[in-house]
Amino acid sequence: MSRLNIFLLLILAGLLIFAQTDSALEEKSINFYPPPTTIATPTATPTPTIVQPASVSIPKIQVAAPIEPVGTDENGKMQLPQDINVVGWYSLGSKPGEAGNAVIAGHLDSATGEGAIFYNLKIVEPGDEIIITDQTGKENRFTVTDKVIYPYDQVPIDKVFGKSSQKRLNLITCTGAWNPLEKNYSHRTIIFSQLLE
Repeated sequence: MSRLNIFLLLILAGLLIFAQTDSALEEKSINFYPPPTTIATPTATPTPTIVQPASVSIPKIQVAAPIEPVGTDENGKMQLPQDINVVGWYSLGSKPGEAGNAVIAGHLDSATGEGAIFYNLKIVEPGDEIIITDQTGKENRFTVTDKVIYPYDQVPIDKVFGKSSQKRLNLITCTGAWNPLEKNYSHRTIIFSQLLE
């Protein structure tokens, strides 16, 4: 056999060895690094953000009023807007449309005895509708479930302002006899309602 033939045989043998080695490495790479399996992870449903209320409408008594956020006074009592034709939303509590008791209060009358925004709240009955429009223009509709009159110092604070898994809206105004010494009415009318979903 000539030197040229031996040289060609050695080159061919070398190529076959590298070819086998490459093939074995490919198999190992497949075995050691399998393609990742995609596991579907459930995406949490985001809780819708409730926007601050802008206005209230009560068709039964032809009320349409802007809503002003209010807090508490120095005695820890819910404030009211100065304007008798504006209602106050208790901004330290729930927003209308989210779980909990959202509270809106309005004046019964003015210092001169003129009827204010909630003067006719006493006419509202279970089954009547309350519409809250938020700052984006979205409406939340509530249906009245109960109307209760409490002495002013016996209002069940937890029932009116407390936590709840239900989406509730409670309206408050004064009623009863006016006490000029205390500058206070004897009772409170509270309208309880629940979101229509």
